[in-house]
Amino acid sequence: MPLHPQVVPFLKVFYETNPASRADVPVAITRQQLIEASAISTDCPDPASTKDHTLTGQSGVFRIRIHTPHGTGPFGVCLYFHGGGWVLGSIETHDEIVRRLVHESGCVFVSVDYPLAPEHKYPVAIEDSYLAVKWVRDHAAELGIDPNRMAVAGDSAGGNIAAALCLMARDRGEFTLAAQVLIYPITDCDFERPSYRNYADGHLLSRRDMQWFWREYVGTPEQMAEPYASPLRAETLAGLPPALVLTAECDPLCDEGLAYAQALQQAGVPMTLREFPGMIHGFLKRWETFDDARTANREIGRYLQKTIG
Repeated sequence: MPLHPQVVPFLKVFYETNPASRADVPVAITRQQLIEASAISTDCPDPASTKDHTLTGQSGVFRIRIHTPHGTGPFGVCLYFHGGGWVLGSIETHDEIVRRLVHESGCVFVSVDYPLAPEHKYPVAIEDSYLAVKWVRDHAAELGIDPNRMAVAGDSAGGNIAAALCLMARDRGEFTLAAQVLIYPITDCDFERPSYRNYADGHLLSRRDMQWFWREYVGTPEQMAEPYASPLRAETLAGLPPALVLTAECDPLCDEGLAYAQALQQAGVPMTLREFPGMIHGFLKRWETFDDARTANREIGRYLQKTIG
């Protein structure tokens, strides 16, 4: 299927102003550019309260941001993990996504500023994210949440972390998650899938970008195939929480997202798949550009209302 009509002019402008691959720009510059481009829209609804907190993990001190909705608790809670190939992104770059999901779902959202590569290699980001989930569970009363209604969500690399956390929670048995929302997630390290070939260039995220992200993230090539890095390679997905998986058709990651959704279903995990024809990677961040961003936001909110609301 061709690109969505709203995507074509967006990509034209994007490549006129961003001619270089992410791999060719110093990481510090790209990180700062992303923060500068992440101003929250004037129509973005405000939660009842927002506060930052710091935790200490394997990486040292890192932040979480707690958005509490209007209303009376205890609320369901969703921990959100931002995208950016494990190398880029932050609480700030994805704050509008999270604020809008708070509004749509009526749940508390805890956004995790997990440590980035290459400064912190796999699996430090996952271990610190796991610590954040435990902290939220242990502080449920003061956060006004129900620890039995706890979900994880993330986009792209954040979807990878969310999926890995579900595996880790099942394997370690320290807590139970009620749902997972995986938005165009990284689930495997196979660059030969058809979507990687069909959308290798010119669709915002490139095949070369993903190969570079993986090199920055892992310490050795062998680690790429470990289940907490490539959840699709887990021996079994049985026993994982119910899942909502969203994919964009014109995205190098589309096929591995579809494969993960199918694997969840085959393992007996309740799973809802939502495909967005003609869409590209990262569309959820572009609220003012793509109608599908607003649609996806509403559908994620409804799913969380149903599962943990």
